[in-house]
Amino acid sequence: MYSGFEFRVRWHDQDVIKLDVAAWNGAFGGSADVYEAIGDLQSAADRLRGFPKGPRDTREVIFGTFDRKCAGGGVKLCFHCIDGAGHAYVEAMIDSNSPSAGTIQTATLAMPVEAAAVDTFVQELQQLESDRAGTAHLKCRGIG
Repeated sequence: MYSGFEFRVRWHDQDVIKLDVAAWNGAFGGSADVYEAIGDLQSAADRLRGFPKGPRDTREVIFGTFDRKCAGGGVKLCFHCIDGAGHAYVEAMIDSNSPSAGTIQTATLAMPVEAAAVDTFVQELQQLESDRAGTAHLKCRGIG
């Protein structure tokens, strides 16, 4: 897998879309299955549209849940700039909420991201919402 995030639709019904989310930054990675209500992918796209507007711009989106009482895992993406020139990073917390040998796997990773890649990701999230099928990618520069 290239450095970045992949959101792949597994199935949907009239209320929910199930996504496989995988991330890799060249040195570290993680994955989770998440459930999103219909309309939530469009809301996430709307929240990320136009990032970054300036060096102090920060955005956060959460896919799925981090609640152990609920099905599926969670993915939190925090977008922010690291300097006055607007160089952007995305930090991710990924929680599988699925035990493996008794341990629920989690990952925290960070990687640089370009504004153009965020714009493409926004368009692909909107397409996932409308088609309820396919894959959205947030391509990042690797660190490994």
